[in-house]
This record gives sequence, structure tokens and C-alpha cells, in this order.
Amino acid sequence: MGKQEVARGTKKQFEVYITDTSGSAQDPDSCSLSLVKTGEYSYDSPQGPYTCAKTGETGYWGAVVAMSDSITLGDWLARFTWIVGGVSNDESYPFVIIDKARPYINQHPLPPNVKVVE
Repeated sequence: MGKQEVARGTKKQFEVYITDTSGSAQDPDSCSLSLVKTGEYSYDSPQGPYTCAKTGETGYWGAVVAMSDSITLGDWLARFTWIVGGVSNDESYPFVIIDKARPYINQHPLPPNVKVVE
């Protein structure tokens, strides 16, 4: 399965399904979402953390993130972190930021609001 494409300037609901080690659904005591980008990214790219909320039946949690019009294109990770009974766990999902109107906006030279992360 390929990475999900998310367009700039939209709202995206990221979701995670949380289970215990036997596969039974469970609701966490707390849950958050961070967006992780390596390499070059714009200062105004959203990163979080965002607080998750229950999105359905037991175990389904998520957060809605507004993708700015200038969020950096390319590969990102949606990293969920949650705590159940004092134990922390996490899961990451890759996704790709695209821009259908301006697909080459991040090409060199870099705009002034971009920095490079090692």
C-alpha cells in the first residue's frame, strides 16, 4: 500500500486504532499526534503535538490538522503517542504532502522561511 497523499490547504483527520497486546481494542488515558518531517521544512509547517479525541468505537482515536498552504511538500510521518495504564506506546504512519496547484513550490532556491534539519 502506498503512502496516503494529503493536499496543502486542506484539513486532514489522522486516525489510529489502539489495542492491547492480545488485539483487544482499548481507549487510552491520553493520546497525542505529532507530524514529523526530516530534511527541509517551512517554519509554518504544522508539527503539533495535537490532542487526540475518540473518533468512533473503542480504540479509534484521531486528530484533525489544518495543513497550511505552505506546508513543506514530500514525505512526513504522523506519529501517535498514547498512554494506557501508565504505559506509553506509539505508532507512526507515513504520508506525502502534495500541492495540486503549485507542485514545484519547494524547488531551489529555498524560500526565506525554510530551514534545513539534520
